[in-house]
Amino acid sequence: MVERQQAGTKVWRGQSFDDRVLDRRTALLRAGFELLGDEGVGGVTMRAVCRSAELSPRYFYESFTNTDELIAAVYDECNAELAAAIASAGVRPDTEATIAAAVEGAAGFFGADVRRVRVLLREPLTSPLLTERRSVILPDFLAALATALGVEFAPDRSDRALAGSALAGALVSLVLDWTDGRFEAVQSEVTTYATNLIVTMLNR
Repeated sequence: MVERQQAGTKVWRGQSFDDRVLDRRTALLRAGFELLGDEGVGGVTMRAVCRSAELSPRYFYESFTNTDELIAAVYDECNAELAAAIASAGVRPDTEATIAAAVEGAAGFFGADVRRVRVLLREPLTSPLLTERRSVILPDFLAALATALGVEFAPDRSDRALAGSALAGALVSLVLDWTDGRFEAVQSEVTTYATNLIVTMLNR
């Protein structure tokens, strides 16, 4: 079918050019997530991404300059989805109940697709790209969550960075050791411990 001009925008099969670009970007992000979640950073190659998304390389470059940019975009999108899952828990009558609900929201997010654990928690431990990305966004990410949940979290930026790093490191180790089977515990035990850890950090 030949593209036709409509209101100054090329339309093909009922979609504008911008819509088609967005659809292709979405397909590339989905492919990037699947590869990153299943195989890690090393599995996210141009050929693998294009094959999974069923797109040619020229469409890859339409949205991303290289695979590093795609990996960062997948990581950012996954982080945004985690933040939304946590924030959707809402504010409860007291801080500890609010944090407990947020932790349960995070547990549900990771449990719904375990590849998210690798994307957000495991790969940043070994990938310089994702390690740097995490360090850049983590302080503001935690501060934004605290605001959404109505709890206080280190208003000073330098303190926020220190507290965020310490808390994130503890929680990442907890989740990875649990999912790797290094200790036996049911999900409720892990979420209760994580809640107590966060409350302690906020009250320091």
